[in-house]
Amino acid sequence: MNRKSILVALVICFSLLFSVVAVAADNGRYVKVIAYDVNIRAGASTEDPVVGHADYGDQLTVLTAENGWYHVQVENGKTGWIHASLVKEGGRFATSNPTISVAEATVASLNVRGGASTSFEVVTTIQPGTPYPVLQQSADWVQIRLPDERVGWVAKSYVTLNEAKAKRNAQAEQERATVLIDSLNVRADPSQSAPILGTLKQGDLVQVTQEDSAWMQIDWQGRKAYVKAEYLKLPGKPLPSTETVPGPKTSDIGNPTLTLQDTTNIRSGPGTNFALLETGAAGSTYPVTGKSGKWLEINLANGQRAWVAGWLPQVNGDITHLPERGQSLDGVLHGKTIVLDAGHGGYDVGAIGRSTGVYEKDLTLPLTRLLANKLTATGARVVLTRSDDQFISLDERVQTSKQEACDAFVSLHYNTNADPNLSGTMTFSYNETGLDRELASRIQDQLVQHLGLPDHGTRFGDYYVLRENPQPAVLIETAFLTNQRDEQKAKDPQFQDAAAEAIFQALVETLK
Repeated sequence: MNRKSILVALVICFSLLFSVVAVAADNGRYVKVIAYDVNIRAGASTEDPVVGHADYGDQLTVLTAENGWYHVQVENGKTGWIHASLVKEGGRFATSNPTISVAEATVASLNVRGGASTSFEVVTTIQPGTPYPVLQQSADWVQIRLPDERVGWVAKSYVTLNEAKAKRNAQAEQERATVLIDSLNVRADPSQSAPILGTLKQGDLVQVTQEDSAWMQIDWQGRKAYVKAEYLKLPGKPLPSTETVPGPKTSDIGNPTLTLQDTTNIRSGPGTNFALLETGAAGSTYPVTGKSGKWLEINLANGQRAWVAGWLPQVNGDITHLPERGQSLDGVLHGKTIVLDAGHGGYDVGAIGRSTGVYEKDLTLPLTRLLANKLTATGARVVLTRSDDQFISLDERVQTSKQEACDAFVSLHYNTNADPNLSGTMTFSYNETGLDRELASRIQDQLVQHLGLPDHGTRFGDYYVLRENPQPAVLIETAFLTNQRDEQKAKDPQFQDAAAEAIFQALVETLK
């Protein structure tokens, strides 16, 4: 073979090699980043050091995946890990800077709520001028992604919805810190004796211009101001340690009590993910009966147990002897993936209420959203098989569970029966042992406790979404729409929240 023939052969070989590489890349796994200014870490944990960054719309090649993290290829041939909640998997995308849906506030200090209703608590406020990625829409509400992996809902009438190129147009907002307490004084200088310029409330976002261990310098209405560093959470960093957040004060009084210093949220459990029961007025006093980490258990006037963040009130008495009720649920499901399956949808209306004609499909979706909000607040990654009124086949629902390799698949339903007097709740699993049955039993126990309906027990269910599902899966029949009392309760938002809370508690007990 002469030199020219050898050269031609080499060119052909290299061409074939590059073609094979291109085909392999096209057939590989890819993820698209769905959050701004995302950290890429050296390992599959938030404790590992940051080795790079990615932005909304960036496309990354997946090398492997494990425990809710993707091992991806980054620039210069380096590799790193990115959390699954921050990306969407798919084939090779058409562009590395695609068009995304964004929402921008049209009014100042627009409330962002924990759910798609004004009955949900305000988690923060946003200002005009910053576009936020849209995750989903529900009637008159829009769910957006906030900084530091948080999500929230805003009223559609107060935002403009646009398509925008994914770029760092929200980087400044992403770098803002989150206020941790109900009322935080903003001072002119880094001193407790400095004049107070104003106050921030829990969940507000502030731009930190200079960090310090004791005081943070922030931008306050265009000027420099200061707040105590221990009451801010910086994006991408853990909450302040127990050594830096002041605990409750004590004295020598025998029966401990607490007195609220300011208007304070009183919750159903020890964490900000729990439902808001009421707002306590400044000066109100309550007996303290237990503790959970930095949270204190109190008794309300009606005898109901409730919880207050322990660093907010004035505490009188010795609380060291009080029983420990368990730790706060904040972050307890971090790294867990849960698929929530709102039963029926579209032309498949499901059961029909005997008295009001309400469709089952219109009850399973709001229940699913309530449960999703509770789970998201604990750090769980929640995937919905449907987020609006559309038909989804049983196989598609199972495929979602398989693709997500979820830790739990929960299918939500309401029941029907020819006997109008039949009332109650029941929970199904296909496997009669293992995690499926354990989860089903706990859900059933919690539903009976929270809803007060007759207990029809935990049962074997030969349902497609259970039988064909390789992941731990349960199906819940919350109440009977053919029973007049059950039907009326099922339409009550408080009943729906109680059902969501029951399922939430069972998932935490099982998966934590």
